[in-house]
Amino acid sequence: MRIVGFVGSPRRGMNTDTLVREALVGAASLGADTEILLLNQMDIRPCQACPKHPAPNHCFFFDDMQKIYEVLENADGIIVGSPIYYGTVSAQLKHVIDRANCLTWIERDPDGKAVFTPRLEKVKKGGIILVSDTTEDPSAALLPIRLFFHDARVEPVGELFISHADAGKGARNDDVWLERARALGAAVARAVLDHPGAPLHGSGGRHGA
Repeated sequence: MRIVGFVGSPRRGMNTDTLVREALVGAASLGADTEILLLNQMDIRPCQACPKHPAPNHCFFFDDMQKIYEVLENADGIIVGSPIYYGTVSAQLKHVIDRANCLTWIERDPDGKAVFTPRLEKVKKGGIILVSDTTEDPSAALLPIRLFFHDARVEPVGELFISHADAGKGARNDDVWLERARALGAAVARAVLDHPGAPLHGSGGRHGA
């Protein structure tokens, strides 16, 4: 069982990084092999909105996003963590999400509506950690992650949202939040062990021009 954490924060050792690592500790407690990807240290260029699909490749550009594609193809679970900036996910995570656009086939139904069908075969389990100091409504940050999960065939298991994360001693030093992060990671691992999952259906919005 392989579970991978994506850290979307540029700040190592701070709240988001710490909580994702703790989630992986929780996953490891159920026997998962874990690894962590620090997106800020990876060379991932922004999506270029290419006019045609890159199949059979995942993308026309070969950078560190290839490691992300490999994880999305082969891991059993992923835990995505991001600080909330301007109400939504970090730029580091947004690059990954935008570059996942080609993980779907895009077709039109008889009414002309776009239908997005995932290309990946493996269904994974996933957890989300969002950290904010001022934002109290995580919905704008959850939306792109949930669409990303759809395209990557990740079945959400749970979400952890921390607001006012820098208050007092900080979430990274708060035993309650650390335990909740470990519980989330354990829940993802347990879902992998107990419920392999079923293909996801549905569609979601993407970028236009």
